[in-house]
Amino acid sequence: MNERMLDEQNLSEKYDYGEACPVSMATSILAERWTLQIIREMFLGSTKYSQFQKYMPNISPTLLKNRLRMLEENGIILRKKTATQGRYDYYLTPSGKALGPVLTEIGKWGMRFANEGMTEKQNTVYGLLRDLSGAIDLDELPDCDITIQFTFKDNPDNPRHFINIYNGEAQFCSQDLGYEVDVYITTTVEQMTKIWYGELSMHKAIESEAMLVVGNIELTNNISKWLRVSGFATGNGKFTPPA
Repeated sequence: MNERMLDEQNLSEKYDYGEACPVSMATSILAERWTLQIIREMFLGSTKYSQFQKYMPNISPTLLKNRLRMLEENGIILRKKTATQGRYDYYLTPSGKALGPVLTEIGKWGMRFANEGMTEKQNTVYGLLRDLSGAIDLDELPDCDITIQFTFKDNPDNPRHFINIYNGEAQFCSQDLGYEVDVYITTTVEQMTKIWYGELSMHKAIESEAMLVVGNIELTNNISKWLRVSGFATGNGKFTPPA
């Protein structure tokens, strides 16, 4: 019986360490497989079941439902019915929001002590584009609308994705909305993940043609100033409650 089957066999079981210890009490809730990843996604803006599935494709639907239920039962998230029948949105409670510094320190520890082989593991295009769009430094860009097209060569079924910057806000999109493209970036999800986590410098990636950048000269010449890498790669990563 594999790990997932064993985990799903004990979905509602809450482990009791039998210790008068706050670490044991906290881990009895938070140390279950996928639990912290669900909370991570909520800090990154996910509120819908479909969004959790989109950004965490390796979690089974049954396990996801039960983890959400467990987090609700423990007062970490709030489930709220939507206008669509049978659908719910999920929100962090004050208890859940208080986990921001915990996730931040776990992320920093992971980057420092547990990062071997990390960028060789699966990364979703959607998660990568969400991270990149959220890290764009708008102060380093002209005060105008800008569209950036990413072409991921290792995602042949749907290679083209976009970050649209309009009205001072960056949003990613997997559909061509017909806007004029200002910067074209061609690479792979694997290489962009290495750049995002600081394993490969953007300068070296461009120099080696692992990342091809063409377009408006003003934007392409200064790409490393506005297309930022992960805060965890620079030591400034931080999980903050969603607005």
